[in-house]
Amino acid sequence: MQAHQDLDRRQKNSVRNLLFYRSEVVFMETKIGYFASLEQYKPMDALEQSVRAEKVGFDSIWVDDHFHPWYHNGAQSAQAWAWMGATLQATKKVFVSTCITCPILRYNPAIVAQTFATLRQMYPKRVGVAVGAGEAMNEVPVTGKWPSVPERQEMTVEAIDVMRKLWTSKEPVSFKGKYFTLEKAFMYTKPDDQVPLYFSGLGPKGAKLAGKYGDHLMTVAADPDALKKVTIPMFEEGAREAGKDPKKMERAMLIWYSIDPDYEKAVEGNRFWAGCLVPAMFKYRVLDPKEVQAHAALVSHDLIKKNYMCATDAEGLIKEIERFKKAGITHFCLGNSSPNVNHGIDVFKDVISHVK
Repeated sequence: MQAHQDLDRRQKNSVRNLLFYRSEVVFMETKIGYFASLEQYKPMDALEQSVRAEKVGFDSIWVDDHFHPWYHNGAQSAQAWAWMGATLQATKKVFVSTCITCPILRYNPAIVAQTFATLRQMYPKRVGVAVGAGEAMNEVPVTGKWPSVPERQEMTVEAIDVMRKLWTSKEPVSFKGKYFTLEKAFMYTKPDDQVPLYFSGLGPKGAKLAGKYGDHLMTVAADPDALKKVTIPMFEEGAREAGKDPKKMERAMLIWYSIDPDYEKAVEGNRFWAGCLVPAMFKYRVLDPKEVQAHAALVSHDLIKKNYMCATDAEGLIKEIERFKKAGITHFCLGNSSPNVNHGIDVFKDVISHVK
């Protein structure tokens, strides 16, 4: 009898230890961030959402750095950097980053570097930047320029080089690249440590560039199979080619979610962002939000369900997050398109502990 009791006790301890180990590993790897959209919400509303999200337990706050929104009806278009300063001051400890800044056309990379160095010095360890090759709707209206995808990717890599030179150099920097020039440029205001740089990788080439030139990957909502079989392997390949350990690099993803007791209403909550599921919106010279909205209206419910998160309760959201965790995502940047926005934040009191 005693032998059976001892065996039962050892088995329970083993299970308990295994569960503790697994939860600790998952906690170390998984971060849950809140995407406070300046396209979908007024800037003060987005700030109040961020304060609420921090209190609920989100690890990070992300903000869209756009000129035009991904929708027309009821949309907004506030400036991300101004908003970040206010939000960093209003919150206490969450990490705050753009998602995503294009440092090659409407912004000069030196000014991007200066902005994020200043924010990181003011709010140590709390500021990052995500960069990418941009979207026509944000760059064309204010520059009239829209280079090809390969050229914009090349420009982005050079822009990162400019930014890193300014962040790290102890002497004035002179640089003559293919696209950008520095002449005895020196950044006097620097943070005490490096600004973490997330590189936007959507297709195979972009994902590989993210591994080579970024500190972390930032991708956008996609079919989990594509993430697992293409995006993340290419990112890891690029990191290894650059002599980096991909296991130490985050695999972050911007994805929208909507929760409502009525499942179909939850699905429709994500309609605002359905244009992002139309590849042509990223590839071609589309700059009118009305046109994007027209394409978004044609996206099927099934496609929204497959690529975004739709749920009726906390358990449903947990299952959705686990679906993308299995694909390899370690840092979630969750955009809240729930019909009841505050409920869409508060429900994470019951979600975060389970997915971390």
